[in-house]
Amino acid sequence: MNTGKLKIVAALLALAPLSLLADESVDERWEISANASISIENIAGEIVIEGWDKKEAWLTGELGDSVEELEISASGNSLRIDVLNRSERNVDSTELKLMVPNGANVEASAVSADINVSGLSNEKLTASSVSGDVEVEISSQRVSIESVSGNVEFDGETARISAESVSGDVELSGVSGDISATTVSGEMELRAGVIENGKLETVSGDITVSGEVSANGKLRAESMSGDVGLSLPSSQPGTFKAQSFSGRISTDFGSVKSEKHGPGSHLKHVAGNGGAEIRVESFSGNIKLIHD
Repeated sequence: MNTGKLKIVAALLALAPLSLLADESVDERWEISANASISIENIAGEIVIEGWDKKEAWLTGELGDSVEELEISASGNSLRIDVLNRSERNVDSTELKLMVPNGANVEASAVSADINVSGLSNEKLTASSVSGDVEVEISSQRVSIESVSGNVEFDGETARISAESVSGDVELSGVSGDISATTVSGEMELRAGVIENGKLETVSGDITVSGEVSANGKLRAESMSGDVGLSLPSSQPGTFKAQSFSGRISTDFGSVKSEKHGPGSHLKHVAGNGGAEIRVESFSGNIKLIHD
């Protein structure tokens, strides 16, 4: 037996991507750096990602019958996991749980799978699903989360977040700094700290906001037919502007005036030094500006 050739083959296999087949249990570990880049894709089922205080990644779960291959590529600074199915039409559920260093940067994507991320304190997180829910509970400098028909939720700390859904709800808690959130028919709820630059938009969904706008910050909330409600400190300085074509405006900041010609009402009020800019618009929905 040529033991030299066997050793060479074994060494090459150790460097090659790991592949697992359908209908198998997954239990794999890799040593990776504390701030490694992690990418994971799964069409159907669930992706659960949790951070821990180890320089190690640990993947467990069950592959669906439709899986042709679980392709994994790992190195010290990166880990990529792709669930490959034989067909994109008939896809069985694959359930995956991935433990990663809590400082790792993560990108997770799915089609009909839910995504749940928690326990991280990192620089960047990106998570997107087409019809699944996206739930995130972490501390991160930059966050981007989206779903087409699923709900999008964030609870944690971040200085910059972008959150989008078409027909699902958007719920953000603990966010500060730059905030961008969009939904078409879903409801939007924002519980914020200090907002530096906020842009919130819906078509028919309601918007509910509680927080504070920084001295020179900007907050713009718009809905076509949904209601918009802002709860701000009574001491909030800034220039307040609100307008609705056929809805009602009620406010603790300034007074509302009716349009001289045609329907509609508007508000313009300056509080304190007027540095912050707060603008609220709804075409046919009601607007409410209240003290918290």
